[in-house]
Amino acid sequence: MQKTCKQCGHPFEITQADLDFYDKISPVFNGKKELIPPPKRCPDCRQQQRLSFRNERKLYHRTCDMTGKPILSIYAPETPFRVFDRDVWWGDEWDALTFGRDYDFSKTMGQQLKELYAAVPHVNLYNTNIENSSFTNYALNQKNCYLIFGAGDNEDCLYGKFVVYCKDCVDCLSVYSSELCYEGVASEQCYGCRFFTNCRNCRNCTMIEDCLGCTDCIGCFGLRSKQHHIFNKPYSAEEYRRLSREFSSLSHTGIGRLRQKLAALKESLPHPHAHIYASENCTGDSVYNSKNCLNAFDCKNCEDCRHIYFSPKTICTQDCAFCAPDGDRYCYSVCSTVDLESSMACFYVWYGSNVYYSLECHHNNDIFGCVGLTNKRYCILNKQYTKDEYETLVAKIIESMRAHDEWGEYLPADISPFAYNESIAQEYFPLTKESAEKGGWRWRDEREATSAKAEKKIPGHTLPDDISGIPDDVLNWPIECDATQRRFQIVKQELDFYRKMQLSVPHFHPDERHRRRVTSRNPYRLWARPCMKCGKEMQTTYAPDRPETVYCEECYLKEVY
Repeated sequence: MQKTCKQCGHPFEITQADLDFYDKISPVFNGKKELIPPPKRCPDCRQQQRLSFRNERKLYHRTCDMTGKPILSIYAPETPFRVFDRDVWWGDEWDALTFGRDYDFSKTMGQQLKELYAAVPHVNLYNTNIENSSFTNYALNQKNCYLIFGAGDNEDCLYGKFVVYCKDCVDCLSVYSSELCYEGVASEQCYGCRFFTNCRNCRNCTMIEDCLGCTDCIGCFGLRSKQHHIFNKPYSAEEYRRLSREFSSLSHTGIGRLRQKLAALKESLPHPHAHIYASENCTGDSVYNSKNCLNAFDCKNCEDCRHIYFSPKTICTQDCAFCAPDGDRYCYSVCSTVDLESSMACFYVWYGSNVYYSLECHHNNDIFGCVGLTNKRYCILNKQYTKDEYETLVAKIIESMRAHDEWGEYLPADISPFAYNESIAQEYFPLTKESAEKGGWRWRDEREATSAKAEKKIPGHTLPDDISGIPDDVLNWPIECDATQRRFQIVKQELDFYRKMQLSVPHFHPDERHRRRVTSRNPYRLWARPCMKCGKEMQTTYAPDRPETVYCEECYLKEVY
């Protein structure tokens, strides 16, 4: 079935497998199956809508509206929402049921959810079990971490996103089970590596890409189980030790030269169409140990899924983003959910089942259109009902939602408490202010805070090129980003890491460094194109007009082994 996206106007396909999925997960109320209709937006526009609810990196100083205590929050101080410190929000001093209300059939579900969301208090940051890691968000089990987002089970890590089971890792994106690493992207089980992308099981390597099981390699691409290589050329252990001294301490200039030489090397070598490991019938990128997952990205141990992103351990689910660390099952159109089952159109909902059109609700079953509830059942708009009352009323609400074209769609854009450029939708679907407002989103004009200390600044390009020339005094003054002119400061833990790893101090703001890591990866989108060796059609993140030589899995494996 071919459809036209009502948002972008591009054509997209609904397959019979999709229709079977919608039928399979359609809920039953009062003995009647409430069929979920096919989506009206293409997969990209649906993902954009979900991500517009997730603010990871924009943090503000404000006060807790319960205690008056100064807190850090994802909600700007001038926003109209009540915001509580994490311990207060999870405590017993308030009850979200007190905000319950009757469903008004003269209004849409979207209108009533927006009103409820404006009334219920919100938690300042989405963190659990953190120690000395206040400047983190969407973080679980963190110790001594700083500016880490969407992360779990880390220690002594700084400036990262989707960093999991890591220690002493700085400036990383989608890195798992690694230690003492810098500037890693889409990699796992690496140790002592610097500037590495799409690598697995590598040790003591610098500026490498698409390498597996490599040790002591510099400036290499596409190697498998190699040691003592420099720009893909093998050396004896003695020669390597002598030649590698040039790269032991990396200056800012040296990093630039290495990056240019690696880029030149990559032009002459074939690229894999995707990074999919130990998986069966999967398309996408960075997929591990999965089966029957299509259009899947950054996923591990998943099965029978489609259009999923950063979603490990997920089963029979579609249109799902950020459901780590425990995946969802039989869910549709959800974002930032954990261990959710048989649910739809939810944001930041942890542990539960049969949850629909709800936000910031945890450990609930059978709720519809709720905000901020914990350990509840049979609630609608935060009002308690009996089981029979609940099922009867939900069936009527769904009929009303169908009349307003709401049933089966995700939460309306205007419910999101964040401006478009505060959310991570701006990272993956960048818009101008005018385009965002035209699409129904708000925009926040950023104003950078200044202080008396900011009168003195150090332009990034004036810093000593090598770490040996960086004094302790660098901790006292703001550095001006070479790209954006935004000011940032180096923290002591960070400076100690650069000295240990023999790395120059960065010239760019942490947000700019993150932006460059995001754009260094191929987009989360697939194109059909032929293998440039055998001609077989493949699904790949390399657009047809890209200059790289791209091989299918079979041809690539023959090339590298």
